[in-house]
Amino acid sequence: MKTIVAIGGGETGRVIKSEDGTEYQTPLETTPIDKLIIRLANKPHPKVLFIGTATHDKPAYPEFIRRQYVGNLGCSSLETLCIETEHLSFDEIRNKVLAADIIYVGGGDTTHMLKVWKEQQLDVILREAYEKGVILAGISAGAICWFEWYDNMDDIDTIDDLALVPGLGFVKEFGVPHYNWLSKEERDKINLLLKAKNISGIAIDDCAAVVFRDNNIEFISDADYGSTVRYIP
Repeated sequence: MKTIVAIGGGETGRVIKSEDGTEYQTPLETTPIDKLIIRLANKPHPKVLFIGTATHDKPAYPEFIRRQYVGNLGCSSLETLCIETEHLSFDEIRNKVLAADIIYVGGGDTTHMLKVWKEQQLDVILREAYEKGVILAGISAGAICWFEWYDNMDDIDTIDDLALVPGLGFVKEFGVPHYNWLSKEERDKINLLLKAKNISGIAIDDCAAVVFRDNNIEFISDADYGSTVRYIP
């Protein structure tokens, strides 16, 4: 079964350093969705592959995901695919991807990530994994990359020049994460753009997700955070 779980956002237990140098760990806000992803793999202890291209393979990021998926939720392992910092051949990348039960893509710069993926033909390999039934999951950039379209708002200053950007197209429509954080102006601009292009979209709040399973779509909301998923415009 072909499966994608797109998470709008939310804290994943990362450690943040404040201006005075002190560090604190953020809460784990996506645990119900993370548990769902693991259940969908239909294995007692699935293997996870983390892809952090959107944050330039920042080494700390996968450690937070490893703590959650392996330490807290019982996955057997979490490997990383660092295609920016490691010199891997096409076959080495493909073997890593196809060995996973779950692929989790982190947040960050969507456009940069997709550019690197296409240069390395990772988009082709991920399509093969998707067709073979590997669970594709991700948060923020790792959520909207699977859609046919996303917006160019990685830099929020571009809101006045809002445009649609092609994603991987594994699922149709336009995807937007962190929808609960957008202002009315930003939401209105997105709605007008989609209407002008005659494109429908899916808006995903933090702590919410949309699950694509073959031809079925399920919206996952979290009442504790007031999070939801909705069609737009």
